[in-house]
Amino acid sequence: MKLLSSAIVLGFLFGLLGVAGAQEGDYSQVCKEIERCGFRIVTTGVKYGVPYAEIRIPRGFSISSFCRRVPSLRADVTHWRDRIAFFNALNPFFIKTGSSEPFSIEANTLKVPLNLHQVAEIFPPVDASLTGYKKYLIVDIGKGFLAYYHWGELERVFPVSAGAAGKGTPLFDFQIQKKLRSAWSSIYDTWMPFALLLKAPYYIHGGALPGKDDSAGCIRMFTKNAMELFHLVDVGTPGRIIHTGSSGQIWSVSLRP
Repeated sequence: MKLLSSAIVLGFLFGLLGVAGAQEGDYSQVCKEIERCGFRIVTTGVKYGVPYAEIRIPRGFSISSFCRRVPSLRADVTHWRDRIAFFNALNPFFIKTGSSEPFSIEANTLKVPLNLHQVAEIFPPVDASLTGYKKYLIVDIGKGFLAYYHWGELERVFPVSAGAAGKGTPLFDFQIQKKLRSAWSSIYDTWMPFALLLKAPYYIHGGALPGKDDSAGCIRMFTKNAMELFHLVDVGTPGRIIHTGSSGQIWSVSLRP
């Protein structure tokens, strides 16, 4: 009964929404198109209120090449590319290789949102507990996103990559101690652009987002996002690092007659 009710609700939801390249609300047609283009769909579902199809990432794959191969996405390739990259916290130009190396995709699957314009509901638009703070950051490493609140109202949401297994990012309250346009990482022997020191040795900074957590404990962002956040916050801006589960629901779709 619970699965049947979910199917009815999702059927109604999909009847209200549209996606490029398919009849209004007919996400199964887009899924079939993705499969016809040579990609294997392993599951479908709804995450943060957005319907998606999860595909297996083949060797030589990038989000950019994927969007150019699928006709429905090719029609507005830039927006689809950026949308998918945001949804997966994955650089759209990284390529899936056979081994772990710079600029390679570490994830094995990719969630493809099936509605270009639907906004993902990752954080609450208003947090009453934060109305006393002019600026506040919430870094949710379970969800893989960072929220910027202004007087308790959600202003920005950015994808992030946190500490890899065995090098996990700790959960703690913080105040930004320093802002450095470029800081040096002694762990990775590389520069960290638009770095915000939370407490030594943990920073928020621009860097690689390979599709899964793989830092030494820092919070990485797309460099353009790190630059935006760098100019939004101040030394002393408070925040906290938390770990909550992602909000997702699985649904089934018939991909073949």
